[in-house]
Amino acid sequence: MDNTPGALATISESLGREGVNVRAISVADTSDRSTVRFVFDDPEKAKNMLIANGYTPKETEVLAVEIPDHP
Repeated sequence: MDNTPGALATISESLGREGVNVRAISVADTSDRSTVRFVFDDPEKAKNMLIANGYTPKETEVLAVEIPDHP
């Protein structure tokens, strides 16, 4: 995506309107472009929403592990 103010917020709001939950996110940016990696609760729904909004998502399988969150 373009590295401009509000670009990530626009995607996040669109995902929220569609009821897609973001489980994890990673962002790598340069001065003009950003690569954003998401882990969604509903990858197919998220992919369709991104395509419908003009983005070109790429899918990669990941392994997610839940661990207890305590001191």
